[in-house]
Amino acid sequence: MPSVKIIELDREINIPEGDTILQGAMAHGITFGFVCGGNAACGTCLVKVLEGLETLRERNSKEDFLAKAMMLDPEFRLGCQTEVSKAPLVISIVSLAREQRP
Repeated sequence: MPSVKIIELDREINIPEGDTILQGAMAHGITFGFVCGGNAACGTCLVKVLEGLETLRERNSKEDFLAKAMMLDPEFRLGCQTEVSKAPLVISIVSLAREQRP
């Protein structure tokens, strides 16, 4: 199973290949925003991929639509839509990063 390191939590979790980052995080008791229920409609599950971006599939049509509307750089992905591949990832969960700012 691929590993995903979450910077804000200083925690590494294993997520089955093909599961989304959000699904995997929730399976490990890690919750972060997904107001729309994981339907790529709100952007609250936004993550920044720090390492491993090149190993991920391209954005699906729902994620691509929202990414264009939000003018997101390629390293910003929706946790509810981004499926984990075989390679390890290092991510920052945007909502958690905001909470840590003074």
